[in-house]
Amino acid sequence: MGAMSTSAVAIDRERIRELTEREERRLDERTVASRETYGRARRHLSGGVASSYQLRDPWPIYLERGEGPKVWDVDGNEMWDFHNGFGSMVQGHAHPAIGRAVSERYARGTHFAAPTEDGIVVADELARRFGLPKWRYTNSGSESTMDAIRIAARGRGATS
Repeated sequence: MGAMSTSAVAIDRERIRELTEREERRLDERTVASRETYGRARRHLSGGVASSYQLRDPWPIYLERGEGPKVWDVDGNEMWDFHNGFGSMVQGHAHPAIGRAVSERYARGTHFAAPTEDGIVVADELARRFGLPKWRYTNSGSESTMDAIRIAARGRGATS
């Protein structure tokens, strides 16, 4: 292995600013339908978006559809989806196997807020794959954290 270089790298901050401004202008020019959508969205959505994470100046980019690793905005711009729904979309958009499974489940009902055979099947598969014997499904990271705190507190003799 060669020696690591320890020389400093000069960053041309003015060039970075120029490139950033140029690319922002190009994006704004290509997203006029998103600008119009933003105008409608601001009527009833705070900031024109469903989540603060989606904010962008001067307007958010509104997506219309996705297929595989790509998404299209309301202007028809095709983009690679590197966000992947906070990582939950690693399989991409509109995956045929997932579409078939959703269609089959949809015909039998979609949400019961009660125990089902599906929950058991998934828990069995998770236990098999990961070697962890017990599973709990949650609706959010906050709910997961609350469950973890309760479990940890029980392990130290606390009651809840």
